[in-house]
Amino acid sequence: HMASRRALDIEGLGEKLSQLLVDRGLVKDPADLFYLKKEDLLSLPGFADKSAQNLIDQIEKAKETTLSRFLYALGIPGVGEHTAKILAREFGSLEELMKADSLRLLQIEGIGPETAQSIVKFFSEKRNREVIEKMLKSGFGIKSEARKIKESPLMGKTVVFTGALKTMTRDEAKALVEELGGKASNSVSRKTDFVVVGENPGSKYQKALALGVKILTEEEFLKLVGKA
Repeated sequence: HMASRRALDIEGLGEKLSQLLVDRGLVKDPADLFYLKKEDLLSLPGFADKSAQNLIDQIEKAKETTLSRFLYALGIPGVGEHTAKILAREFGSLEELMKADSLRLLQIEGIGPETAQSIVKFFSEKRNREVIEKMLKSGFGIKSEARKIKESPLMGKTVVFTGALKTMTRDEAKALVEELGGKASNSVSRKTDFVVVGENPGSKYQKALALGVKILTEEEFLKLVGKA
């Protein structure tokens, strides 16, 4: 998992080779990967000088990564790619996330009680903390993805989209909201600040009306975010 394309993306390190490294005692925990030497690989079947060097280079390259990829690579139960991105944006650093308790995590849109508990449990386990520390000592450079946003009308606001938009896809619209410091949610509640209505809106539109949530047309939304 750690070496997969969406995690640390270590080309040439597949399941078979990972298993072989474990069987030969070269890798006892995930952090050991980042201490492998060319000589270690040359002792394995199928490796020549060039292929061994290539893999060592790939492992070195993987140490320069983003916080969300690093978190996803850790394999925290319940933390997939999307949740890893939410956490990276919210906390900005691994250190801050490791200090967070369940209450703090539950304040984040998209983090439920089970996931919050799982994150706290993962970081409270001595073994996991040791592996992380060992990984970091091998020379990881983790880029922060914390929001650096100018004040915007969507800062801290929760926005829901319903119906088809003409000027952008739903994913592009959600990304825009998040770029501007807002939260893009999939469901309407009393905590929703704006519901943006496109063509053929669904039940979210009716719910917004019932709850008295402010409704924006696509044009009004674009004007609000300065894209009109």
